[in-house]
Amino acid sequence: MKYFIANWKANKSIKDALFWLKIFFQKPFINTKAKIIICPPYPLLYPLAEKIKNFSNIYLGTQNISEFDSGSFTGEVPGLIVKDLVQYTLIGHSERRKYFLETEEQIEKKIIQAKKNQIEPILCIRGKQDRINPIASIIAYEPDYAIGTGFNENPEEVIATKKKLSLKPKTLFLYGGSINEDNAKDYLKYQEIDGLLVGNCSLDPFKFRQIIDSC
Repeated sequence: MKYFIANWKANKSIKDALFWLKIFFQKPFINTKAKIIICPPYPLLYPLAEKIKNFSNIYLGTQNISEFDSGSFTGEVPGLIVKDLVQYTLIGHSERRKYFLETEEQIEKKIIQAKKNQIEPILCIRGKQDRINPIASIIAYEPDYAIGTGFNENPEEVIATKKKLSLKPKTLFLYGGSINEDNAKDYLKYQEIDGLLVGNCSLDPFKFRQIIDSC
């Protein structure tokens, strides 16, 4: 099983998202061993959930999750609110760390909140400098210099980084950072890499399908 995560970031209206799905599902999947996780902005979760509910290998995730329980936290989206819509959540993405100054302590609280609400956290790290919580069973490695720059890290370096992390057995290890339809297959031919976290390229349904089909 290989994981393909589409991180739409702060993009797409409801109309855009439904059109994306229409194009994405135009042809049946050849790769039945692919687990596909779409991470849209919060307002798109419900309409997408209704559209994908009959597909067994496609799931929804959030791009973030609150460190708090439900309550008087204006603007926050706790796990309790989204747990009936999603199965996964990204936590600690480098853009959250960079623009919102998320700390390791906040990230740890978010992982705990996700687990508490039966949502599987996908912990994003930039490298060995970031803390890996042992209860996170999916790690997405995204080096800073590779995100949205077109400079992807080569697979051998990705695997070398994985070896330095001393991950627990059965921890899934994904790579993200300037993944596109041309380089994706170079990563997934390695047993050590369990999937891909795709950012900008996932905004195009044709390109995201190409990534999945090529692998």
